[in-house]
Amino acid sequence: MQFYLLWWLCSFMSAETKHYLVGYGSLLSHDSRSRYSNILCPNMPIVVAGWRREWLARGLADFQTSLGVSQIEYGELNAVLLPIQQISAELRNREQDYQFVEVDHASIMPANDSQLTLDELDTIRTNPNENKIWICANLLKKPANMHFPINQTYLDTCLVGCFDLGIDNFASEFIKSTHFWQNGWINDRNDPRYVRAAKVTQKQQIQIDQLLEKQQVLQYRQELSL
Repeated sequence: MQFYLLWWLCSFMSAETKHYLVGYGSLLSHDSRSRYSNILCPNMPIVVAGWRREWLARGLADFQTSLGVSQIEYGELNAVLLPIQQISAELRNREQDYQFVEVDHASIMPANDSQLTLDELDTIRTNPNENKIWICANLLKKPANMHFPINQTYLDTCLVGCFDLGIDNFASEFIKSTHFWQNGWINDRNDPRYVRAAKVTQKQQIQIDQLLEKQQVLQYRQELSL
């Protein structure tokens, strides 16, 4: 598959620049990002060194806590690399609680069984001035609470995106490499609160809960009172 196309570009960037976005949260879901942000590009599963995924992204507009990242020397997370045309208005609106930070090309490696090969990654690395890799770093770092909870429908969106990749243990690695599960996590499946939720079947919900239980984090989730 050819992943490297000539993209339309942001007005403030070079006409030859190609842009790639690290999707480590809800952007893992093709369904969510295509329906709500018009991002239609293919998935390229990767591992990113030097960054840690955390439940610390305070969303003031939607009253929730989403996934964010911190730059940590020995951190590592799995994600997808998304070739995008530009940092569009839809994407900026979706990521309004984040800033776009450039990522060191050397920190990106293909995930196991990824369609992205080292040779293809080297093509991106050949000229870092013309191939920009971005990650969304949260502006506010605060743990979740019941006023700004972690919504299960947001987490479901992330994990069903992991399932869609068809890579063994990708969803488990997502859970393992995510920190700060302990506070403010609610099960909103019967009263969905996440506005860009992916389509998730009941069978997938059961599979998700089994993985969360296996990784010993499901104990932190609280049921919503009806």
